Amino acid sequence: MCRKAFRDSRNRFGKEEEGIKKLKKKIEKEIEKELERQQGGMDRKEFEAMKNRVQTADCMDILQRLPSESIDLVIADPPYFRMKGEFDFAFRTEEEYLAWCKKWVAECHRVLKPDGAFYCWGSSLMIDRLSVCVLDKFDWIKRNLIVWNYHTGRPGKAAFRNEAEFLWFYAKPYHVIDKDAVRIPYFPGYEKDKRHNPKGKSCGNVWECSRVLPNFREATGHPTQKPEKLAERMVLASCRPGGLVFIPFAGLGSEMAACIRNGRNFIATEINPSYVEDIIVPRMWDILLGRDTPEKEEPAGNAPGEG
Repeated sequence: MCRKAFRDSRNRFGKEEEGIKKLKKKIEKEIEKELERQQGGMDRKEFEAMKNRVQTADCMDILQRLPSESIDLVIADPPYFRMKGEFDFAFRTEEEYLAWCKKWVAECHRVLKPDGAFYCWGSSLMIDRLSVCVLDKFDWIKRNLIVWNYHTGRPGKAAFRNEAEFLWFYAKPYHVIDKDAVRIPYFPGYEKDKRHNPKGKSCGNVWECSRVLPNFREATGHPTQKPEKLAERMVLASCRPGGLVFIPFAGLGSEMAACIRNGRNFIATEINPSYVEDIIVPRMWDILLGRDTPEKEEPAGNAPGEG
């Protein structure tokens, strides 16, 4: 009788223990789902499937679903405010434009890793307000205002000629740039300078590079296309090999091209289907199949100085 009771109690205890294990697994799954929902609502499998692809979508639709602190580098080239192209005239007022910027910048800040970096292009008319009203509101460090000097532009009667565009560089506290990856040649005649570094001069915040001319291999005919070299410099400086870059406004695919050529992964979004189908996808295939090679022209050094 005692043995039977002992066996029954042991069986009952075994069933209870098994039930507890099942309940524990169920709770763990629910917690995991809730964390995924809070951090963007995208599971690991879907996240991995998005890598090295361009999504024909509004960047917010993808950003809001990305896990927090999952991105190494963000390169943003958003529509400017009332500058050139119909996309620049989608906003009626500056306040409407800045409010829109706050939304996607907030998500970019959320998905950046603690050592992540953020680069954002802006026009000369709005670059100051973009910083003060949007970018400075988040917990990261303003590192540089980078000037792209392309040396050409229409002369003006009431102002100096515009021959530059501007790029904000912000980063989380633990970000370190790879200076050796983006060194530039010294000007001829400064080779004997005692500060000379055999690897080249450290990169400054004035980037000299011509616009994309019609005879360039990377030219797409788009009036606001930026050279791939600019994106390459950001990628090399602020993302380790194998790292992950988020490109919210893929445009013509220059940032994606820089990632492919330099062994970085990316997740890209572009809201305009014709850009994706007619420009980005064919351009990426040309790179992958070796039918496209980058321009040989090198950005000029910006001034003699410390290595």
